[in-house]
Amino acid sequence: MAKTPFQDLDFLRNEISRYSKRAYDQGLIRGSGGNLSLRVPDDNGILVTPTDVSLGDVEPEAIILVNLDGEIIESPSNLRPSKETSFHLRVYHRSPVIRAVVHLHPPHATAYANKGKPLPMITVSARAKLRHVPNVGCAPPGSDELCDLVSNGMESFPEAKAFLMKDHGILTLGEDLRTAYYLAELVEETAQIAFIEGSIRG
Repeated sequence: MAKTPFQDLDFLRNEISRYSKRAYDQGLIRGSGGNLSLRVPDDNGILVTPTDVSLGDVEPEAIILVNLDGEIIESPSNLRPSKETSFHLRVYHRSPVIRAVVHLHPPHATAYANKGKPLPMITVSARAKLRHVPNVGCAPPGSDELCDLVSNGMESFPEAKAFLMKDHGILTLGEDLRTAYYLAELVEETAQIAFIEGSIRG
């Protein structure tokens, strides 16, 4: 029986590559920061972007397959998975509904994250699609503390599909990569509009 596209790891690697490059092209990330992941169909692992590679340069063969303990199953280019794979895995362990995780550093949303306050729901789209974007605290990248902050945020705000990460950017969650990525774009657009509105006098 032929595999559907969403059961094909090559198809999924291409999807991650495409949205990684889109995030870079849209200015949602710079340098080698940020990471994207997808749960594989059999639920025994995830595909994740590599460490120390710009999302603007991520090709399909750079995407790494790890099991749910974070051990490498397959790395076509012999790269290492993102050092923040641990909090991606924590998300997947906590919620089987989540199939994709996007972590980026969009400037306006990150500035709001650094204020330690929820993102203002400034537009109809934000209120309808985001509803509430809480802020989680700061911890070193790749640390157990950061995993705990993300996990606790999901526990405290189970309805949330997007989080501000203090000093660290944003995190969005979805049932597929397109949904998670679109949420990331909406978070940054909302932060931009809130910033502009706040600068208008009168």
